[in-house]
Amino acid sequence: MPTEPAAKTGASPRAAWLVLVASAAFATASPLSRLARPAHPIGVAFGRLALAALVLFLLHPRRVVSAARRLGGRAWSRVALAGGLLAGHFALFQWGLDQTSLPAAASLISLEPLAVVLTAWALFGIEPRRLEKVGVVVATLGALLIARGAGEGEHQLFGDALVLGAVALFGLYVASARAIKDAIEPLAYAPLVYAVAAATLSFTLPFLAERPGAVLWPLPADSLAAIAALGLIPTVVGHTLVQAGARTLSPSLVALVCPGETLGSIAIAMVVWRKPPTIEEAIGGAVILGGAVIAIRAQRHD
Repeated sequence: MPTEPAAKTGASPRAAWLVLVASAAFATASPLSRLARPAHPIGVAFGRLALAALVLFLLHPRRVVSAARRLGGRAWSRVALAGGLLAGHFALFQWGLDQTSLPAAASLISLEPLAVVLTAWALFGIEPRRLEKVGVVVATLGALLIARGAGEGEHQLFGDALVLGAVALFGLYVASARAIKDAIEPLAYAPLVYAVAAATLSFTLPFLAERPGAVLWPLPADSLAAIAALGLIPTVVGHTLVQAGARTLSPSLVALVCPGETLGSIAIAMVVWRKPPTIEEAIGGAVILGGAVIAIRAQRHD
């Protein structure tokens, strides 16, 4: 298996800003998905991807069209693969969140660092630095500690399994961004991948059965507003930053966006639904922050 040299991360402030901004954007995903009810979870995934693709295309239409024309067949197959993986990730995440509690879903999604790092190690031979390993393990332990406090009320094992499937696909999706980094620039790659993902999900929409609490169309105005916010904040901002960062930054550092998402989601839920964190959530949040600090400091050492 060919190996890549250790990823160079550039200035430490750049790494820190990517983690902070992407984490803040991702943190809105779970609460906004709950606010999108009664929209069908697959419909929510399609809507946020379609809007993100449209917005990013309209920002740089000529650049996207030019980049698409220059892509060869192999590069297009990689874009299609990335889009398919992202479609699966969003579908499983939205469906899982609809089938389990928000704290459980937000906690389980924090296992994505392990998926990202292990996938990069397996496919590209990018072995994490020692401090990065420590940081990711510490942050993941914090997420697991938070998960211990979940499980009441809406918490269901089926929903948990769906979220874990989304976690596994996320690792492959982030790896695919690195695999195509020399073929297309990030500003063109993102809208193409989102468009492919939205198109993939569109084929499933006619076969989805509506049920109480899961409506495809028409949707109330607050559901539409929540889907629009999902497309603009965690997708256009969060996922596009992760795509760009995955090309050059350490996989371990990019992965730390996910535990940050957990902490932010719990904080938002606490404000919006007036639900204070449990002892496990509070301690786990502190552990997550400690892991993030360790991994960011590791960027100063080769």
